[in-house]
Amino acid sequence: MIVSGMLLTDPDRPPAPGWLRIHDGRIAELHETGDRPPDDQQHVGGPNRLIVPGFIDAHNHPPQFDVIGCDGLSLLEWLDRVVYPVEIWWGRGAAAQMMRHAISAMLSQGTVGFAGLFTSHGQSAHEAVNQILRRPRLRALVGRIAMDRNAPDALTAEDHWRANHTPRPSVTLPDAENDRVGISVNPRFAPACSEELLAETGWFLQENPGAFLQTHLAETGPECELVKTLFPEDRDYTSVYDRFGLLTPRSLLAHCVQLTDPEWDLIAERGSVVVHCPTANHFLGAGLFNFDAVREREIRFALGSDIAAGPDVSMPRVACAMIDTTKMRQATVAPHAHIPTPAEAWRQITEGNADALGWTDSGRLRTNAWADLLLLRVPESWYDEFLVGRLIYNWSPAIIEHRIVAGDLADPATI
Repeated sequence: MIVSGMLLTDPDRPPAPGWLRIHDGRIAELHETGDRPPDDQQHVGGPNRLIVPGFIDAHNHPPQFDVIGCDGLSLLEWLDRVVYPVEIWWGRGAAAQMMRHAISAMLSQGTVGFAGLFTSHGQSAHEAVNQILRRPRLRALVGRIAMDRNAPDALTAEDHWRANHTPRPSVTLPDAENDRVGISVNPRFAPACSEELLAETGWFLQENPGAFLQTHLAETGPECELVKTLFPEDRDYTSVYDRFGLLTPRSLLAHCVQLTDPEWDLIAERGSVVVHCPTANHFLGAGLFNFDAVREREIRFALGSDIAAGPDVSMPRVACAMIDTTKMRQATVAPHAHIPTPAEAWRQITEGNADALGWTDSGRLRTNAWADLLLLRVPESWYDEFLVGRLIYNWSPAIIEHRIVAGDLADPATI
């Protein structure tokens, strides 16, 4: 397949006219020239189309796409009254249908890859992975959640069952990885995990140094206070994870709103990835994420929608929320706060998030990268120095003319 138009290979530079050829799901050739592309192959695009990488969401919950907008609750109340019931439903046979809905919703907004957490049900997680492997094959880092306390029995039963077996079944899903789907180990968060379960997770990471971990850290004040009562011997929340060996360069730590300076320093020392979820932080009143702490310590960083605490599937709008958060901090508590440019935000939701997930061949337009692309039709007046800002702040799926996933045209309406 040939895709032609204006290539946005670098959000800091104007797009250049050109074309690319797709073969076996990847970009086989890329030409930033005005030369006419070959006309003997399937061809999409044209001179007035904009070609961009598809978006990567570094943190969401596929089981929660049906409970977006359940407002007016604190985090812990919201988990009890909204999230845990829908996750129980997922585990009772709804996983395949709900996964299809999540894939359609993401693809509709131009998301072609994501890091997501399922529920604690192993069989349902396998069913969800099988849905992801069907066309269109979104790229994914996913896995079952591990949890064994402070939640309904229907969500903790599987980890209690595992703990009583010898040899103990794996805390993650075995034999499920391939070139488009990776499997992570996912302790939900410290309040939902016993010391034994956290220790098991740490042993798994030690025995599998290439494995990714996804979890939540220091989202709200009451959550942090609960952690103090559950783990009184630890200095702080982050130290709990560190004691069990959960802070590695492949650990994705969602939220990190309520961290102290020593906790930021520890995360930097361990090389873990902080996943900022601005729309979720706003929705649950968690606070203003300290982006300057990340920049000053050169902490690895990613950006996530955190559906369903985050109410917006669109990664460009999540990027806007990141910019808005820093503007609010600058206007209130940090007058010298760094405000990301639209180009920084755009890079984050494409190659930046891909790099954080270990996908150095995704989220960018270059030869040998996966052909996960969007072909946009935007007004001619947008082609100026403010193009990327216009894309982010005016984002609508209506401007997407074609979605290309692993080299194939994809229509969210057919999923």
